Amino acid sequence: MKIAVYSRKCDEDEILFIKSVVTTLASRGCEIVFHQICHCPQLSGKFVFFANHTDLANIKDVDFLLSFGGDGTFIDAANLVGDLNIPLVGINTGRIGFLTAINRNNYKECLTKLLSGQYVVEKRSLLHLSCLKSLDLPSDFALNDITVRTSDDNSITAIKVFVGGKPVNTYWGDGLIISTPTGSTAYSLSCGGPIIVPSTNVNVLTPIASHTLGVRPIVVSADEEIRIVVESRNNSFSLALDSNRVVVENPVELLITKEKFSIQTVLFDDTDFYRIIREKLLWGIDKRNF
Repeated sequence: MKIAVYSRKCDEDEILFIKSVVTTLASRGCEIVFHQICHCPQLSGKFVFFANHTDLANIKDVDFLLSFGGDGTFIDAANLVGDLNIPLVGINTGRIGFLTAINRNNYKECLTKLLSGQYVVEKRSLLHLSCLKSLDLPSDFALNDITVRTSDDNSITAIKVFVGGKPVNTYWGDGLIISTPTGSTAYSLSCGGPIIVPSTNVNVLTPIASHTLGVRPIVVSADEEIRIVVESRNNSFSLALDSNRVVVENPVELLITKEKFSIQTVLFDDTDFYRIIREKLLWGIDKRNF
């Protein structure tokens, strides 16, 4: 079995943890390939390294990619994998970690399940961005969300939105989040958006600091095209695909559709979505709850 390993630049404690996981996998006959910024100088031997999506595509027969960190690291890993259909395994060394199925306490048990096939693969839908104007972004898809915001904190934006060719609303305020079900527990949630089960074929439009009290998040079909036209006083706005951000000059029209491929995530028998949100959002802190 061939396993790729990714993390952001990490401290000595995290490197030691990565070493422990890699040593466990290597002892069970796994071949390990590393992202170039994920270095473990304590490990001996020669390893194959990759730097980007193209490099990873050229490494044949990668069975899984392990992402060490939090949700941000997992999203970076998703960008590396892209359309390669390599299942992602999130190992939480960060804070909340909605997307990570393994932690420091259960990693040995989970690795045993992974190597013996005791897991399920869940597909996560992506948003695809189309724009006639060239944008300086590393990719044209997002796992969590696409966000349109004012580029000037002292001004507001008017964001015209059409879904399936029909006008929905003109959002006046600080911006708008177009979120996948995966992203529903991220920025959208902090702005009042609903929690959406990952397998649901929908997206949610969540306004940011709306200037109209009656404007609320709305859930729309993921199969319908979302068209966005932005008007702002300074003729520019901030556009973000997950954590990748760029300032866009008007006039421009954004088209958002469901990406043709999806990201595969690995789940174990004790990591269902409802259990995750109970634990991460402390829904079970009341002793009366199950």
